[in-house]
Amino acid sequence: MSFFAELKRRNVVRVGLAYVVIGWLLAQIAELAFDVISAPDWVLKSILVVLLLGLPLALFFAWAFEITPEGLVLEKHVDRSQSITTHTGRKLDFIIIGVLVGAVGLLLVDKLYLSESSADFDEIVATGSQSIAVLPFVNISDDKDHFADGLSEELLNLLAKIPNLKVAARTSSFAFKGRNEDMRAVGDALGVNTVLEGSVRRSGERLRVTAQLINVDDGFHIWSETYDRQMADIFDIQDEVANAITDALKLHLAPASDRPTNNSEAYALYLEVLAQLDFIDEDYPDLIDLLDRAIRLDPQFARAYELKASVYWTTASVFLDSSRAQELIYEAAARAFELDPSLVLARSLTKSANPQTWSWINEFRAIEEAMRADPNNVRILDVWSYDLTMAGYFSEALRTAKRMIELDPLSPSGYTTTRDAYAALGRREDAQAMLARLRDVGFEELAATRQAFDHFMAGEFDEGITALGDWSMFGQNGQALEELIGNASDPESGLEFLRSWVEETESEADSYLEKTSAKFWYLILGYLDDYWREIEEVAPESTSSWTNAEVLEFNGVVFHASGFRRHPSYIPYAKKYGMLDLWDTRGAPDTCSKTNGRWICE
Repeated sequence: MSFFAELKRRNVVRVGLAYVVIGWLLAQIAELAFDVISAPDWVLKSILVVLLLGLPLALFFAWAFEITPEGLVLEKHVDRSQSITTHTGRKLDFIIIGVLVGAVGLLLVDKLYLSESSADFDEIVATGSQSIAVLPFVNISDDKDHFADGLSEELLNLLAKIPNLKVAARTSSFAFKGRNEDMRAVGDALGVNTVLEGSVRRSGERLRVTAQLINVDDGFHIWSETYDRQMADIFDIQDEVANAITDALKLHLAPASDRPTNNSEAYALYLEVLAQLDFIDEDYPDLIDLLDRAIRLDPQFARAYELKASVYWTTASVFLDSSRAQELIYEAAARAFELDPSLVLARSLTKSANPQTWSWINEFRAIEEAMRADPNNVRILDVWSYDLTMAGYFSEALRTAKRMIELDPLSPSGYTTTRDAYAALGRREDAQAMLARLRDVGFEELAATRQAFDHFMAGEFDEGITALGDWSMFGQNGQALEELIGNASDPESGLEFLRSWVEETESEADSYLEKTSAKFWYLILGYLDDYWREIEEVAPESTSSWTNAEVLEFNGVVFHASGFRRHPSYIPYAKKYGMLDLWDTRGAPDTCSKTNGRWICE
């Protein structure tokens, strides 16, 4: 009998085929499940390694053993006349056919419902059985409306703590500020079936708050109430509104935590800053001043310290030097955590911003801990997507972006994160589709700028200028931009021209952001040696903390100019910066691998 015939008789071929088919199906199921729970890529890779290692073992056992009515027996001890391998083979055939049918079904489900392609993102924003959006309360006072916005966000945060209630995130809800939209349109856009809206009038210490809960399907009021109280009663109002909503929706609200402060004036200042957190510009010192005033009124106001740390975190590397920002973040967060150890963001920032202990490993651990404590916090997810992109875990960044879009469908962050990850993975068409989505939600300038980047780095200069349209970029009008690109892209004289232009622009720049924008043109036009020289010039010898070089590196990773990570400077820099330690601990990122003890990036 030939060797191949003996393999068939012992069902080794069938066992191998069954193992491969079942292993493939298990891997697909695991991948879908891990997408849902956002498990790190190394977990799936570990499972695949185990499955691969198991194949030769399965083939060995199929050759060496046989299933008999008495159980598993060594093949050499089985009487050939009593062998039931033919019967076992038919069973294996049925198993293989059944698993293949299941695999086809799984592929159809994945194709129709679970695809990560850009065409499926509309289905992410699905209406939950119990869901709500808190629209910004209308200010009918004579003063600024930050207090009304802050009160709206506090109610949103309070409702977000209710189990089984989907709450649209702030950015999406506040997109309807000042717009008299039909409630059905609001519900469709945000994927919710109820909306909370209201108004605030504040006069001295007197406060009138009107709130109403509306069913978006028919526009009818489910509940409404007006509160005429003193400013000191603001916490009672918040609790009463939240309790009324949970009663109306037949949900359970956890017992209210202790008041963040007993000083109503300090709380009003806190709400003003909270309302502006997503729109911080170069006037951020004014917000810090408001929080310092609140802290002077109540030195035990832990959430004011935490919000102060958030303001500094938002301004890091944009309006404030990275290293200085890190010190200020840590100082404020550590004080907040000391006063109230239950504050999730303060705990995370205390660990991730400590200049003495910072590392990429500690940063990842701190943010993962924050996500476990507050999994629906879009700001934390935004930070997580940034870190994943910096470290090269683009597939995980895509899954995070999917969750961000689900929670905050009208915010640009989820769409830009998705676009950036697709671009870094070389999936240009998918990246372009996300730019279209970005335009759909109203961020045309941001989409136009990223579209222009894409064309410029592909050498499509005319298309880039056309895509930019009437939008300005880095302070350049259309004509000046065309002249800059025309001169700087010249194969013979372009680099020298650009070097002179960057030097002149930096000398006239008023902020680090403007200087960074000038350097960015080296990356856009493919002068990677000069771009890396700029990164290394602003990176300190010791990278045990954040650096301004991180901004430049992030641009390179996100826009993935040809050869950026293959450049000879990348791996030494990544080693000094602690990135290689993270990869060794967590697993290889999408476009890098370790061969013979050396990391190599594509």
